[in-house]
Amino acid sequence: MKSANFKTFCDSMEDVSRDIVRACRRGMRNIAAMPWPAMLVCCVVLALIISILPLALFLFILFMGLKVVAGAFVIDRRRTVREQ
Repeated sequence: MKSANFKTFCDSMEDVSRDIVRACRRGMRNIAAMPWPAMLVCCVVLALIISILPLALFLFILFMGLKVVAGAFVIDRRRTVREQ
């Protein structure tokens, strides 16, 4: 890797980190300016999103995998019936 490429990579990583820090600071200012009931609702919604969304995605992937496996058995059984 050339030093010029590495320098541009480091510059872009610095820009990304600066943008992330800026977004976090803006979010913290917004949270600090919220009244308590709004902050409570925001925390509850974030907790639901953080806990339920991964669970839903995992269950979707699990049931789709089971469907593929069951479908493979059904297709194999139908193929053997047709061949006989």
